[in-house]
Amino acid sequence: MVSSAGLAPGRDAVKILQSTHSPPDFIPPPPLEPDQVICGPMYPDRRDGDRVLSIKTALGEYDIAEVVAKLPAGQRPDLVVVRADTSRANLPRNIAALRCPAVVVVGDTHHQRSPITTLLTHVLSEPYRAVILDYTRQHAHFFLEAGLEHVYWLPGFNVERMAVRAQPMDIPMSFVGGVDRVHPRRLAVVEALQRAGLPLQVGRAPRAIARSIHARSRISLNCSLNGDLNLRVLEVLASGSFLLTDRLGIESGFDALFADGRDLVTYDSIDDCIEKSRRYLRDGLAAAAIARAGHAAYETLLAPERIRADFLALCDSGRTRPEFVLADRRSALPRQRDRAALLRRIAAYEVLQAMQLAQEAPAILATPGTDPCLLSDAADLIRVRLAVDAIDEDGGKLDAFLASAGVAGCIRRLRGVGEIRDGRWDALLASRADWSSRRYDAVFARNPAALLIVSDLGEDAVAARALEKAGFKRLTEVAPVFTRPATKAPA
Repeated sequence: MVSSAGLAPGRDAVKILQSTHSPPDFIPPPPLEPDQVICGPMYPDRRDGDRVLSIKTALGEYDIAEVVAKLPAGQRPDLVVVRADTSRANLPRNIAALRCPAVVVVGDTHHQRSPITTLLTHVLSEPYRAVILDYTRQHAHFFLEAGLEHVYWLPGFNVERMAVRAQPMDIPMSFVGGVDRVHPRRLAVVEALQRAGLPLQVGRAPRAIARSIHARSRISLNCSLNGDLNLRVLEVLASGSFLLTDRLGIESGFDALFADGRDLVTYDSIDDCIEKSRRYLRDGLAAAAIARAGHAAYETLLAPERIRADFLALCDSGRTRPEFVLADRRSALPRQRDRAALLRRIAAYEVLQAMQLAQEAPAILATPGTDPCLLSDAADLIRVRLAVDAIDEDGGKLDAFLASAGVAGCIRRLRGVGEIRDGRWDALLASRADWSSRRYDAVFARNPAALLIVSDLGEDAVAARALEKAGFKRLTEVAPVFTRPATKAPA
């Protein structure tokens, strides 16, 4: 916690340096204090007389102590706030040389290459006093399991206060944001709604204009990139619009903030999204009532002024509101003492997460020898249809473990040979021993394009050669994922 470095409770002004990967016109750092200084690879060197406003840094890794040394004595920070994501554009080094505490706000662990591995490795390499996740509460347990003590969830860290004047709701339905191959599920949802004849307007816009479009829309659509509690959820509610958004897993924290059907409406599938779009376009009174409740919930829980106060309280003493407590029961499981084994497990999870990003509902079959911790990890992938071969009972040990992790209801147990052999599977999650038993040859015969993820492969060169001899090709050195030569890796 930051208090150990001397940030006194009740202090009127804290000098803050914010380090960010984002350009000024995209997602600027929140105004934590009026005279804060910004640094990052996308910011220019700017001054106002003798006062430094921003400092340009190198792209990627750079020495943060050298940045602080460029500031006048009166602007040397009491607190450094680093925003790091999997773009790898802003990874400051030499945190230990600072004469003040530093905290890191971790973003975008839900997509891009090795996202959790990248950020966890960075955080472990620098002496940050606290780690804060805003979009992906479901990944906090990995950081705790790695041995980090001060890990927090603070949603809405980057939402800006924007005045939206009263105006007619002249747009039936809108989506503002990226709709392209980078967002495959979102593209599928939008195209399906348009084919269904729904009056959906789609486009990109700067944040202030986007907020105005939301306010003018009878329905504002959201579709997360990959199970993340994204900014659009909060920005739509802040505008006072009716929000129709995809359902997130309970580990995301979404249900701790909002009630489905009261503050907003969620959909489970593309067909469900179409049906609910039609329903609330017909029932404008119900949509308006939900929009009012959603706006009130946002202002009560997540207004920028409240989040700023929450952030400073967290930095000062580690205090968080009850709504932001990490209630994920996986965080209380025994921690992985072997960090290399933890990173291998995360790499396997990242493959499954990438499959959810690329497909609507990928089907994964896990063999009995699969690490139960990996099964509990994957349970937060709400659109992944995860099933485990439970033909040979293990005395209820797996069930007991999954119940202790709070995810027992998220994983199907299969006890029939036919439903395993004849099922459609996109991947087999297997231990080395289970794959070597040849018990699952029929699964691959029926699903030749299925991936094989050998969760405990490690550095076993003998097993790797056996896989190659059997016709499997390793797709990446980072994760233990294999395929037949004619297939491709998940995006």
